[in-house]
Amino acid sequence: MNNENTQQDPQGRQQLESYVTKRAEVDLSIEVVLLIIGGVFFLLFGVLLFLINKGMLPYSEDSMYGLFVVLVSMQIITMGKTPFGDLLRSWVVVIIGLGTAILGTLAIFFPGHLSVTIRVLAGLIVLITGALGLLQLFTSKDKARTWMKVPGILQQLTVACAVVYGIEVVLGIITLLPGIVPNPLTAVILVIFSAGIFFLAWCIHETKRHYHPGNEKKVPPPPRSERGICLFRDATLTVGNTFNAYQGILLTLLGFLVLFMILGIFPSYNTDGQLGLLLVLTSLQLLALGQFVGSQVTRSWVVITLGILFAGAGIFSCIVPGILTGVIQPLLGLQNIITGVLLLTTQIIAPTLYGIRHPPDEPVTLPPIIRRLFFVLTVTGIVTILFGINMLTPLLLPGLLGMVIYAILIPLLVIIMGLLTLSMVAITQKLQQCA
Repeated sequence: MNNENTQQDPQGRQQLESYVTKRAEVDLSIEVVLLIIGGVFFLLFGVLLFLINKGMLPYSEDSMYGLFVVLVSMQIITMGKTPFGDLLRSWVVVIIGLGTAILGTLAIFFPGHLSVTIRVLAGLIVLITGALGLLQLFTSKDKARTWMKVPGILQQLTVACAVVYGIEVVLGIITLLPGIVPNPLTAVILVIFSAGIFFLAWCIHETKRHYHPGNEKKVPPPPRSERGICLFRDATLTVGNTFNAYQGILLTLLGFLVLFMILGIFPSYNTDGQLGLLLVLTSLQLLALGQFVGSQVTRSWVVITLGILFAGAGIFSCIVPGILTGVIQPLLGLQNIITGVLLLTTQIIAPTLYGIRHPPDEPVTLPPIIRRLFFVLTVTGIVTILFGINMLTPLLLPGLLGMVIYAILIPLLVIIMGLLTLSMVAITQKLQQCA
């Protein structure tokens, strides 16, 4: 009886589907997502350090520090969270975050060339974050002194912050003064630190759930101030476009680096670190935005688990090179083929066929920016499929021929993908401003 009523009432069916989707959706903020990825990073590093210390696994220290700097940079450009505290997410803050992310990326791609720089930067980030975090926690009137008066989750949040900030100070000193603590003890501290980060992520999630009701999301945000210098205003870049902008810069940079390497100008880059970083970024998009293989998915616990596994594989590949290379490259190839096919099918082919079968009563002239968007989407889908096929070329054409085709095409395709991604960011930003 209920099923019949639902089928006869499209509005009721839509409400039911919306209810089911909301029930399946796991509401994780970007802050909690980045904390979870950080916890996975330190947990894996702590566990692997036991085996690395015994000589059972190879170790890429620069790549490990570079990935840490990239993760911190993502906090800066998405939320304005810096080692010096929470700042206005202005264009200056975003540009600085992108700069440190590129520095971390270079350390991942070329281990051995930025060893001291990236280690000192990572150590200072951890030490300053921990020291200032502790200072602000116990001196600010709206933090520990207020939280401890409220029994429950706020008291637990105070303990979690104190533990995480305190261990950060210790890890910062260990990073800046290598050898001061034996590796096994460092590994134990890292595992304890990861547990503290997971606990802090849970406390923040529960605090927002209790003290920030869902109906507050419907309140329109305050208008942005247009005063002051443009670079110091609140950045209009959305979280999704922030990820895409970094990926566009990363792909463009990677393409030129590979090209220069083939020409003999630059040394060979760290393939494991490059593939690992791409996997970590994929997991961040999946966990934070629900975006995967060209489509939007509901962030259920299954999806979150999948994202964490992707992140773990990427982190492992950055820390321990030479083990997952043969697995990650085919996976990235298949993922890009599926992404390109879904992009062309859902965004270009299906709407075009629908327009042919159901033509409007009067011809509609698309604005130039919409035509440009369709063109960029079409080219992006085609290039993404070609890139995925090229990633599989060494397997499809084993031997010298496959390697030659792979080496010739990969820098060109990667550069085009990066430029197309940046073009997509520019177009979507203009559309959002118009809306």
